[in-house]
Amino acid sequence: MAETFTTMMAAIAYQVLLSPIPEPSTIKVISIYFSSNCVLFLYLTFTSTGIFEVIIHLFTSNATFLLTAIILTAFRRLYFSPLSHIPGPARFALTKLFIANEYRLGRTSHTIEALHKQYKSDVVRIGPNEVSIINADAVTKVFSGKYPRGTFYEIGAINGEVNVNTTRDYGKHTPWRRIWEKGFVSSAIREYNTRVEIHVDKMIQILLKTDGKEVNVSKAMDDLTFDIMAGLSFSKHAGLQDGIGDNSYMSYVHKYMSFGVIIASLRNVAQLLFYMPEMSDIRTFREKGERMLMERQERGSNYRDIFSYLLSADPDGGEKFTQKELNSNANLIIIAGSDTTSSTLTQALRALAKEPRILSKLQKEIDELCSVTGKDKEITIDSIRNLEYLNAVLDEVLRLYNPIPSGPHAMTYTQGIEVGDIHIPGNVQVEMSHLVLMTDERYFPQGKSFIPERWTRERPELVRDRRAYIPFGYGVHSCVGKPLALHELRLVIARIVRTFDIQFGHSHDDVLFEREWKDYMAVEIGNLWVRFLPRRLEDIAA
Repeated sequence: MAETFTTMMAAIAYQVLLSPIPEPSTIKVISIYFSSNCVLFLYLTFTSTGIFEVIIHLFTSNATFLLTAIILTAFRRLYFSPLSHIPGPARFALTKLFIANEYRLGRTSHTIEALHKQYKSDVVRIGPNEVSIINADAVTKVFSGKYPRGTFYEIGAINGEVNVNTTRDYGKHTPWRRIWEKGFVSSAIREYNTRVEIHVDKMIQILLKTDGKEVNVSKAMDDLTFDIMAGLSFSKHAGLQDGIGDNSYMSYVHKYMSFGVIIASLRNVAQLLFYMPEMSDIRTFREKGERMLMERQERGSNYRDIFSYLLSADPDGGEKFTQKELNSNANLIIIAGSDTTSSTLTQALRALAKEPRILSKLQKEIDELCSVTGKDKEITIDSIRNLEYLNAVLDEVLRLYNPIPSGPHAMTYTQGIEVGDIHIPGNVQVEMSHLVLMTDERYFPQGKSFIPERWTRERPELVRDRRAYIPFGYGVHSCVGKPLALHELRLVIARIVRTFDIQFGHSHDDVLFEREWKDYMAVEIGNLWVRFLPRRLEDIAA
């Protein structure tokens, strides 16, 4: 009886040590637990009559210890946690396994949206030490300055090393960000523009050859954006649009994201990832990126591409990426430079196919641009930069169909923050869903409807609070490639709508398309079958 009482007291003490926010390292917890068992084993070896008795004592002590710790942990998380006053499902407060399952199913952002509606609160508890916030005031409170990065980004270990997106150390992030930014200044982007235009011209020629037959837009945009990414980042001719490249890349990107997001949501598992065997699909994706980088490094420094900047030193401090860090950043640029752009373009074309009025209005704007000569050469990245309705369509696509629907993750500053009348303590994990925030009726009336006019002078009342519009993130961790992404998105949309009318193909099923939509942090979408019908440009009045 005394032994049982002592074990229970040890479990209580152990739980008290683990309960503060921020939570302690998983490695430390496991190390202490196994060290304690080793000490107990040695003690029992000297005081017990045989190995069988030692095993029985170890088993009963551990069972008592773990059962006590589990019950106490559950009780504390439900009733005595610093987050107990925040509404949310009890099961989510008990364990992260439930939100991890939502990530597995690819429906996290929809689940979070439903929870905010159910509890009628801007703040909902979605984990033992995690909340979801949907509030425009909170954007700057959470993401201003060098805000603490959430434990979600410990998934960086999956690459063997962190990159500029996953590092939580500003000693690394600040110089790394400066290196990345060199590759996206105006002068650098001007060097990329011609190459982007060449790839888009090729896509137009490929679509013309389909002769109005239905096309799987999802694949076509995957091929286009991967070719652009490979060319601009690695000076590599990937050849996907030509039908000669390795078209398995995107499937491995999706496998990587669907696995990685589950592990990222489970802090304890993510912290053990370095010690676990690597899954074959993850290894294949990593090795493909490393091979592409190695080929780029073998080409030398004469090529002007994004990696020509990443291979150089920080202009201020002189720091350079190590080879492992370069490998990790290579995998980042493959995902960020192709997958997110592809899904955005696919959703844009789907929206235009659903809304002939909007398509016609956009075509009119593009036609007017080309009316001087009637030549499509007037459609360049520079010539379309300030087209009002084109930018409005793009803004609306990024609002309603954002490629990162779950949004960014962070951790509250030590002093905590106030969201309305709710106090969120310091060191709490925060998620702010793009999908939920940017469709909130308080900030965007008719938020679920595709209305580009909300971004023009026609319907400005449909944007009540621009602070809630953060399609590329916010603050020091916002998307560094935003200028290049916008150039690419504008050009593809403009060239397509100038050249084609867009209709759904006979194989298209919009219900199925929405059902196949998955939120794996970066969105994964299914096939989109569309017909591109060449326009008779000679009949369009100048």
